[in-house]
Amino acid sequence: MKKRFFTIVLSAAILLAGCSAGTNIQSGTTLTASDAAATIAAETAATTTAVTTTATTTAVTTTATTTIAITPLLPLTENTSGKVQIQTVSGSKIYKFNSYIITSAEGETIIVDPTEMPLKAEVDLNPAAIISTHMHPDHTDTVYTDSYDCQKIISEKSDIKTRDFHIYSIPASHSGNTISEKAATNYMVVFEVDGLRIVHMGDLGQTVLTDDQLKQLGDIDIAFTQFDNVYSSMNLKNMKGFNLIEQLNPKIIIPTHYADLDLPVFVEKYGPITDVENVLTISKADIPADALHVYRISNGHVYSND
Repeated sequence: MKKRFFTIVLSAAILLAGCSAGTNIQSGTTLTASDAAATIAAETAATTTAVTTTATTTAVTTTATTTIAITPLLPLTENTSGKVQIQTVSGSKIYKFNSYIITSAEGETIIVDPTEMPLKAEVDLNPAAIISTHMHPDHTDTVYTDSYDCQKIISEKSDIKTRDFHIYSIPASHSGNTISEKAATNYMVVFEVDGLRIVHMGDLGQTVLTDDQLKQLGDIDIAFTQFDNVYSSMNLKNMKGFNLIEQLNPKIIIPTHYADLDLPVFVEKYGPITDVENVLTISKADIPADALHVYRISNGHVYSND
């Protein structure tokens, strides 16, 4: 009786294990008690699945873009000084001292040798005339010049009058002493305004001024002129710029193309340099009695199109 009861219990255990564990016991297979126990253990182990959860961390990098706003510093559009007002204007980082705004005491404006000019929409200088001494890109801005309907002298011999200015040009040479009256490579331009006589000599590269040029130039109060320019074969070694300006002998020199090495020579030859920030206001009464004083007008202007 005990033996039969054990057989029934064992058979039930095998059946139960087979159903619950999903065994592969084939029909007709006879198992011993030890075989059954081993099978149950093996099947149970086989049906145990180890689940490993991997946590994936995604690092999100945010790049912050900082935009620095440019604060424009524009030239003056009005003259309230009661004197002639002379300003630098070029937006060029290389040629900062070629281009000037000259405004009469009554507020009429002339632009000479415009270079990389500010946009008209940003600052409207409303010139009565625009002048270019020659056609090199550091002395002319065609887009800017064409944007104004005013009188112009663009690298040519001419003589014009505005309300407050008398302006005329004199043929010269950018390099060497050959001067073409009909198609000069450079023009010196004289501005007569409020009793002052001002000349922008462009990139004058002659060895000497001719007698005819000196006669046309006359007595000059203020001269814009160069001292160091490879395209005019002008440097400290040949001293050509110094020789030319001493031949002209103006009261005030405003250097255009020059090098830092020229500065101690200016001081040695002509005394202390007068430095002015962006704007020089001057009248005939302010002109020194003796000749050859160096004034430098800085150019700190900043435009939104820079």
